[in-house]
Amino acid sequence: MSGEMKGIWRLTGFVIAAIILLPSAFAAGTAPEQGRNPDGGAVSSKLLRVTNEMWLLLSGVMNKETADRAAEKFSRLVEQSAELSNAMFDADAQALDVEALDNEDTYRIAEAYEELSSEFTSLCRARCYGSAGLTRAFTKAIREGIFSDEDEVYLHTTTLVLTSSAAVIEIRRLRALRKPDDQLLSLLVMVKDAPTATRIAPQLHQLAKKMSDAQPELRLCAFNFPDNQREELLGVCRELETVLWKIRNEIVRIVGLPGYDSEQFDTFSDALDDVYESLSCTHAECFDDVFDASFRTDLDDALHEGVGLTLPQ
Repeated sequence: MSGEMKGIWRLTGFVIAAIILLPSAFAAGTAPEQGRNPDGGAVSSKLLRVTNEMWLLLSGVMNKETADRAAEKFSRLVEQSAELSNAMFDADAQALDVEALDNEDTYRIAEAYEELSSEFTSLCRARCYGSAGLTRAFTKAIREGIFSDEDEVYLHTTTLVLTSSAAVIEIRRLRALRKPDDQLLSLLVMVKDAPTATRIAPQLHQLAKKMSDAQPELRLCAFNFPDNQREELLGVCRELETVLWKIRNEIVRIVGLPGYDSEQFDTFSDALDDVYESLSCTHAECFDDVFDASFRTDLDDALHEGVGLTLPQ
């Protein structure tokens, strides 16, 4: 699978939606035949098994203790689900594996996913019973495109109003993000082609980890801050948004480079996923104002424009 498909498809969350819409696509005869999974088993059967296993795991979460216990295993299942979803796409045709979808697995996946989504939404609204581990695993699942991000507001929203001292600490943390943001921007500006993208990928991973290590447990908004400290918060957010908009523009530019849909950008695309997830977690108070729905549209437009460009010889 191409770097674009592994990276941007995760950001836009289309993988599961495409699986659910398969029956209508098959009826119209729009999907070409692809090969079967190398190990001889249908990829769809494995995805169905993982989906059912995820549902069974979540259906047993009843309190914080069971949520904590489920977190690590659910995170592993999310990784398996993402890998299997990716495996169902062909790098050239970017279509789903028809032969792998035998025995009505397509319909079974859709039904199993509907039940799984219901459990996921229910636990999001319960805020994972206060389990930080399961909350992180759920956030990861959303970033991987396994679930829609529409339930994320329940997952991270808290009615907690910070104390004055806690608000000061959080504002200080946000202000300290300016330096890594500038570092990230300078790295992205360096990307001119696949070789330069691959070269900076390790630095992107390191920077994403450094930022994530300092992320808060709760996803905070302006209303979580005392009234007399919101203006200071908004001032810091305005400063960060200036850099975040530049970062957004650089990401769109890079996705539009010739060959971004090829394997040459795979390493960079994986690093970009890490960066995107870290930014979402560490910049919660201002991230959604910059990386909104129009960002996904811009990515899609840039990718399609870049596909028609010729790779440099």
